[in-house]
Amino acid sequence: MGKGDIAVPTPADYSNQESSKDIFTLNTADPLFQQKTFEKQSPKKAPKPRTENFRPSAEQEYSGSFYEATSESYLKARRVAELKFNTIKLAIAFAVISTSLVAVDLILYPDLWWSQWPIGMWAFVIAFPLFKSFIFRGQDLRTVIERRLHKMALREVERFDGDL
Repeated sequence: MGKGDIAVPTPADYSNQESSKDIFTLNTADPLFQQKTFEKQSPKKAPKPRTENFRPSAEQEYSGSFYEATSESYLKARRVAELKFNTIKLAIAFAVISTSLVAVDLILYPDLWWSQWPIGMWAFVIAFPLFKSFIFRGQDLRTVIERRLHKMALREVERFDGDL
């Protein structure tokens, strides 16, 4: 090797070593990989015939949930609820960080009011998920516009039918 040549290390050869265990193959005998089955529980008591003034009590137990977890309306409601929950967490973070920015602004720079700009820009950005989750109920803007156009078209059809 001459002056200025860089020594390149040779790659290590591990081909003669046997691996003791293949870590990338799943063990299907493991109970965590068994498919779970969910069955509805049978009611504890036989249903009683209804009387004339039947009102269900608050303690009455139902064997299954009112909404099945696989129904489309439940899945949409679940998605909207998760969106609202995440938006509330975002709003709480916004309030805490905005308060801390104002505190830092007042303590370090009492003559300069700089915290209004990041707070204002962040409030503008947060307005979009707030509108989407609480006003549009999780629907995107295209769906809201299509629904509004459909209602307007139905009103126009009624108006044309009334003119005939």
